Amino acid sequence: MNGQTYNIIKELKGKQSIPNFVVFSLVISLLLIDFLPYFKSLEIINPQFLYLSVLNLIIGFYYYFNAYRLPDQILPILKRSYIFKIYLIFLFFCGISFFSAKNTSLVITKFTEIVIVFCLFINLSILLKNKLYLFYKIVFIICISAFIQAWQQLCHFIIIPKHVSVIDLLTNMKGNTGNINILAASLTIKVPFLLFGITHFKSYRKWFMLIALFCVVSVIFLTGARTPYISLILIYLIFSAYLLKENSFKKSSFFKIITLVIPVLIAMVFVSGIFKKSKATSRYVSVENRVKQINTEDASAHARIVFWGNAIKITKTSPLFGIGLGNYQIESIPYEKFTSNESNVSLHVHNDFLEICAETGILNAVVYLSLFIFIFFVNAKRILKSKNSQTKAIALLTLLLLIVYGIDSFFNFPMYRPTMQIFFALLLALTVVNSDLSDREHTITSGIKNQYIYAALILVACLTTYSSFIIYKASNLEYLIAADDINFNDKGVLTGDEVIKRMPQFPNVFQTSESFYEYAGIYYVREKNYEKAMNCFSKATKINPYTGRIDFFKHVIANKKGNSDSAYIYSKQAFYLRPGNYFFYKTSIYEAFIKKDTVEIIKEHKIFSKHKKTAEAWTTAAIALQNAGVNQKRLVSFIDEGLKVLPKDSTLLKQKKDFLITQYIIEAQNFQTQLKLDKALITYKKALKIDPENIYVNQNLGFYYFNIEQNAKAITYFLKALKNHGLRDGRTEFYLGICYMKINDKENACKYIDLAKSKNFSEAQRLNQYCGTK
Repeated sequence: MNGQTYNIIKELKGKQSIPNFVVFSLVISLLLIDFLPYFKSLEIINPQFLYLSVLNLIIGFYYYFNAYRLPDQILPILKRSYIFKIYLIFLFFCGISFFSAKNTSLVITKFTEIVIVFCLFINLSILLKNKLYLFYKIVFIICISAFIQAWQQLCHFIIIPKHVSVIDLLTNMKGNTGNINILAASLTIKVPFLLFGITHFKSYRKWFMLIALFCVVSVIFLTGARTPYISLILIYLIFSAYLLKENSFKKSSFFKIITLVIPVLIAMVFVSGIFKKSKATSRYVSVENRVKQINTEDASAHARIVFWGNAIKITKTSPLFGIGLGNYQIESIPYEKFTSNESNVSLHVHNDFLEICAETGILNAVVYLSLFIFIFFVNAKRILKSKNSQTKAIALLTLLLLIVYGIDSFFNFPMYRPTMQIFFALLLALTVVNSDLSDREHTITSGIKNQYIYAALILVACLTTYSSFIIYKASNLEYLIAADDINFNDKGVLTGDEVIKRMPQFPNVFQTSESFYEYAGIYYVREKNYEKAMNCFSKATKINPYTGRIDFFKHVIANKKGNSDSAYIYSKQAFYLRPGNYFFYKTSIYEAFIKKDTVEIIKEHKIFSKHKKTAEAWTTAAIALQNAGVNQKRLVSFIDEGLKVLPKDSTLLKQKKDFLITQYIIEAQNFQTQLKLDKALITYKKALKIDPENIYVNQNLGFYYFNIEQNAKAITYFLKALKNHGLRDGRTEFYLGICYMKINDKENACKYIDLAKSKNFSEAQRLNQYCGTK
């Protein structure tokens, strides 16, 4: 049977089976995921996964009640498919990780999401069997979706409103995908469909897709995401090679390639113009500059390498079954305490393969990787050896989708992003159903047996829908708590009791890894219900004890109760959990100086400054040491250590200058006490040389000359001290008035004595009679 006859038979069978509008309806429904609102959830993925699960349930019921319309061969094909078997093994090991997880709530959450995608894969496989003749119509639908998604973002840059910053427009791009990088990935995975559409369709459809390609690539460039650049280059190289191979290097092939490249070149020029308006200096300088930043020296690339290293370390702790699906976002925190930025945690490894390895074990990571390898070779073989042009075209599309998804999996985390998962399910389904083999080569199952399987799909979809609804409700609560901003506000719309009442079954942590009980405790702290707060913090510690925030709020409670010893202990515990967090560092240092614990101040400073090379690392500790009674020479020496690391830092230089001046003032005062007036004057002059305008040096020089009866010089320095604001007790004004009295300048004498009285300087009241005041 030749390929053309086979396609005709399939088309005739298809018309007697599932209506085409059902296929198109599901495809459109899946693509709507990029346009769904947040539904008052903090993270878009939660309503998206719920939506996918509901779609699985609907299509499951359709299959059950229309089993006679479905291809009898699909289930045997799935049973014989290595992809189906590998995916099942992968799911098995993901489920087994439940028993090795510390946080089983997260396993249930992530396992729900993976099962939803698995069911979608099965449903797409059933739906597309005998429907591959609709291939280019499906391509056209996806291209329309890509255009709308890109145009929504691009229209902001066509006419930029007045008083709107271009850089703000760029950084706020995310669409309904969650963030700017996911937006770029979700558009990149649609580019292969555009390439196929442009080379297949004629007239107005072709022109529409060229415009769509320009819009899509422009938005990808505008995001500044670098992973899509790698994918685009590989997509174009492979697709161009395919065109040349299939058409024997004819001119028409080169013309098609040029046609595909022109929208990309125009997009580069367009985007470069917008980047120039942004006046950015890093991510948004130019497309060429962003490509050059694809190296291991870049900060984000370095961060990924650190995350990957931590994932390997975590894997070594539990190599067989891992730490539990989804548990990386908590168990990775101790590994990042010296490298993370303040309170931020990585949440994902930025490499799905390593994340699966850490969470579910090395063997499952090999299983997951083998799925990609098998898909690659199956489709590559079809491209090279199949004689059916449609089979080759679908195999090429599947291969391109795999490349985009695989590269994103290597650098990011598309496994838990529905906008990427629908295409992962699609490429799996296309690999399974896209075959030259005759349907008669597969065993036909009975309709009754098929209905049992469809009933099982409905049951699984019901379970995932229930589970994903609970997850969505948790995200809604997280949204409400975030709106209250209870970390900084004294009260919010919710109360601690309401948070406890709405406490989700799973997940038990925020998307940012903090426990819901932790936030309930913070509400109780704001409500001054410290007993309930401590009870919540106790439960939160069992869920995620690594962030330091729980200990910090325990420190707050201890201070409110007047228990300074406990406050000190809790502040130290918070710091040592997150020693890179400047707020915890500053808090603990403050508690240490209250206790005059200079040893602890030095110890914490060494830990913090080792990983955070900032001026604040030294100035915070230096001021604490000063308040704790450390002598000025030691403080100057301490700041000099900081200047060895940051030799030109203005903050440290100023701090050193202030400490030196204070040191000279104290030395000079000691010399005065010892009646070594010449040495005292020399020392004051040293301080004055450092900062001629320093109010305290000038004030002390004024007192120096006042004491040796040189009133004219005293007046000069007193006036210089008062020129700069900072002296508030009236003492300087009083003695300046006395100096004017001694040189018989009654007008100025009374002027400054009155100023001293206005500042409630007590001795000024004794001179009421001199100034004629009753």
